[in-house]
This record gives sequence, structure tokens and C-alpha cells, in this order.
Amino acid sequence: MPEGVGENPLHHVGCAGGILERKMDWASDSLYNKAKLFAQRAHNEPVNSALFAFWMSLSLELLARSALSQIHPVLLADPKEPDNLQYAFGIEPKGIPKSIAAKAIFARCSVFVKDFTDKMSGHCLIVADRRNSELHTGAAAFEGIDNAKWLPATYEVIQVLLAHLDRDFRDFLGDHGQVALEVIKDRRDTIKKEVHDKLSAAKKAYEELSPEEKLDRDTMAYAAITSWMQGTKLRRECSCPACQKVAVLGGETVSRSPVKIDEDDNVIRREVRVLPNRLRCAYCGLSLVSYQELKEAELGGIYTIAEEEDPIEYFGIEPEDYIDVEDVVRRYGEDMEAGYRNE
Repeated sequence: MPEGVGENPLHHVGCAGGILERKMDWASDSLYNKAKLFAQRAHNEPVNSALFAFWMSLSLELLARSALSQIHPVLLADPKEPDNLQYAFGIEPKGIPKSIAAKAIFARCSVFVKDFTDKMSGHCLIVADRRNSELHTGAAAFEGIDNAKWLPATYEVIQVLLAHLDRDFRDFLGDHGQVALEVIKDRRDTIKKEVHDKLSAAKKAYEELSPEEKLDRDTMAYAAITSWMQGTKLRRECSCPACQKVAVLGGETVSRSPVKIDEDDNVIRREVRVLPNRLRCAYCGLSLVSYQELKEAELGGIYTIAEEEDPIEYFGIEPEDYIDVEDVVRRYGEDMEAGYRNE
């Protein structure tokens, strides 16, 4: 374990004679201050050192917990035990309250925190897995890792979490905050150039096709689009930013509107809001694979789709609880038999 792990001036949990005197603190401000402390410890180390990565991994999870706690501390509670939920509402538990694991923390952030994407959640899990390997195995999980491979994405996640908390890098990292912003800008400039190059290459490739090749490509594209659209209800057609033909846009669910029951059609309808994170064009071959890339192509806006569901499935109704199936079958058989007799 890296040196200095036990040096924590934020004594949220006191200990006397091996017995915990105070319960863990799930308050957003306390979690934020601890995340800030660990981030500052990280930036006091060489940026390519194992200690820098280790402290940043701890800070990242604590900041995510702070963001959820600001909405309500119950989002941190492990729902398996009632005491954990009650503690989140200020009721003193019998034992030590337990919060959810890092995996669940990041998954909930993708639901409750604006602009926190599934890709960000996946990045955080990779960082957390390395941290767990560092703490719980003999592996030197953070040794020899180039910070360029993980730090820019980590700063982007932190920026989203800080915005949710109405904080900024200056408060969180002090003098190092400007460096973090420059790293994010460089990353976005890189993505912008990559997207521009992708659009130019795809447009050129399609324009250089012969008339016969374009005809064959257009025929195959129609079948591909039909197949892609059937893959998930979250996809929709849009104009390709490279060739202006029909492309397919996909994404992840951000939220759903309240349900509305259509009494005429006996169906439940609601609006699903989708954050785009993938575009495919079967005509020119363009592929954009992240929200950041789509944003640079001016296709990053949240879109909506209509969702319909049978009330029986939505409310989990078991028809057998309300009707006698055997009686229905028997009466159906009797009606069929009577029909045959009348012929």
C-alpha cells in the first residue's frame, strides 16, 4: 500500500480501544472535503507516480459520493438492510451503516448527475478496479502507467461532478486547477480534430465512388439501416454530417417522463430522453463512438422517443389472479362445440 494512506486529519470515524465511537458521515460537504484533500495529496506527488494515481482514485470515488449525497444521502445507502436507509434520513442505526459499492455509485451517477455518461462510469470503474487491486492484492497496480492514458478522462469526470456540486477546479485543486482545465481543453481539441478528420475522410470516400458503386452502396445501406433500427428502441435516423445521407443515431437513456395511460388504446405511453453516444452511416462508413465526438459534430443534443407498454406488463399484473383460466378454457370449448352443432 502506498505510504501516507493512514494520514487523514478528517476524523469522521473515531476509535477508542478498537471500538468505533462515531458512525460514518455521508454528508455531501464532508465527502467533498475528503475528496479535495486526497486530490491535493495526489498533486503533491510526481504526476506519473503510483501515489499520484492512487490518491486520485480515492478522490474520484469520494467526489462521486458527494455528488449523490447532495441529491440525498439515501442514494449512498445499501438497500439490503433497513438500518442503512434509516441512517440516511437521520435515524441512528443499531450498528455501523453500510453504503453501496463503487460500481453502484458510478452507475447511479450516470442516472442522477447531468452529463455523467455511461462511458464515464466505465472509466471510473477501471480506475476503481486498479485501486482495489492496489489495496487488496500483491500487485503494484499503479506502477508504470502513463498519466496521458487516464488523467484527461479523469479530469473530465471530475469537471462534471464539480459542476453538479456547483464547485470548480480552483476550489478543488487550488493552483493545480488551471492545469486540469488545460488538460481538458487539449483533450477536447484532440477530439475536435479527430472528428473533423473522420468527417472529411468519410465524405471523400463516398464522393469518390463511381455511379455504379454508389448504386450498390445505397442498396446495401438501406438494408443495413433497417437492421440497425431494429436493434434497439433507443435509435433514430438522422442526417449524416459527412455525406448528408441517412445515418443511425443511438444513445443511452437519461430519463423518462411520467407515464400516461391512453384509455382508447389501452396502452401506457411515456417519453424517453436519450443522450446520443454512437452514430453509424452505411453510405460513407462514418462512425462516431462517443458523446464527445457527436457533440463536436453538432449532434450532441438529447433527443426523445415514444415508448409504449402493455398495462398488464407495466403493473406486473398476473391475469390468473383475477380470472379462472380453466373456466375460460372450458367455456371456450363449450362455445366451439355448440357452434359445430348448429352447422
